[in-house]
Amino acid sequence: MRALVTGGTGFVGGAIVRELVRRGEQVRVLARASSRTEHLERLGVEIARGDILDAASLRAAIDGCERIFHAAAVYEFGLRDESALMRTEIDGTRNVLEAALEAGVEKVVYTSTGLVVGERRGEVGDEQTRHRGYFLTRYERAKYEAEQVALSYLARGLPVVFIKPAAVLGPGDLKPTGRSILAAARSRLPGLFPGVLTVVDVEEVAAAHLAAADRSAGEHYIVAGHIVSAAEVLGAASELAGVRPPPVVPVAAARAYAALAELWAGLTGKPPLLARETVRLLAHGFRVSGAKAARELGIRYRPWRESLHRALVWYWEQGLLERRPMAPG
Repeated sequence: MRALVTGGTGFVGGAIVRELVRRGEQVRVLARASSRTEHLERLGVEIARGDILDAASLRAAIDGCERIFHAAAVYEFGLRDESALMRTEIDGTRNVLEAALEAGVEKVVYTSTGLVVGERRGEVGDEQTRHRGYFLTRYERAKYEAEQVALSYLARGLPVVFIKPAAVLGPGDLKPTGRSILAAARSRLPGLFPGVLTVVDVEEVAAAHLAAADRSAGEHYIVAGHIVSAAEVLGAASELAGVRPPPVVPVAAARAYAALAELWAGLTGKPPLLARETVRLLAHGFRVSGAKAARELGIRYRPWRESLHRALVWYWEQGLLERRPMAPG
């Protein structure tokens, strides 16, 4: 059986690819012409050059594939121009699902996000939670609207299953969560603030995708291991890296720093280390339960400090940290 993975050169998509290969599946990855794919080719992965915004390249990539894992996404906060985010999440998802419907694939596993659950402040959301009705970040809004597109294709008969990961930890993460962890490990965070998030290991997210491919169309699975404070995670990253954790500061101070970070990002063209919408999200709290995925998909959530340590070791192996991180006690 051949599977197509979109976003296979990325963090979560790459983990899905590795898990498919480990299980002996034939894997094809849709990758843009500019994407580095040597590491995938060494695994025996077939590369189809194209883009989810190019319908013709999508149709060619899907040809001969029975399953699609649609993990391509723009995962960033504090973007000055959100057009690429909206096009990728909404138009890209529509293109993938339209091509899948035309090809008559057996199953599409769509990578959503636990943020679209939209639980209210202090609530722990699950698959039955009704969205609060407003969005904390533009990423949440884009993924929510993309999920509505996916639901419309489900109604048209396309067999779609939905995976909704929490904040993902593990080796290879250079997106917002990973950049914050790396900054903490390199003593480059001026302070921490007491926000709340839910975390999960990238390998558990990949395993959930493969398990969900055998479940009924229309099922939704939140993949989420532990509810923790952002200050605790980033403080632990500092400690494991052998540096002093930064002080905990009020949310108002974090918001002011984020505003300055966004101004600097506008001058440099680099993503901000901390965005105001990230502060808003964490101050509200991101609390979701992965109990259904544990119960029905057999996912076993490892301790979050172990996932954090694996990420830090990867940063050290890439030369991004000066010394090997200590193992969690």
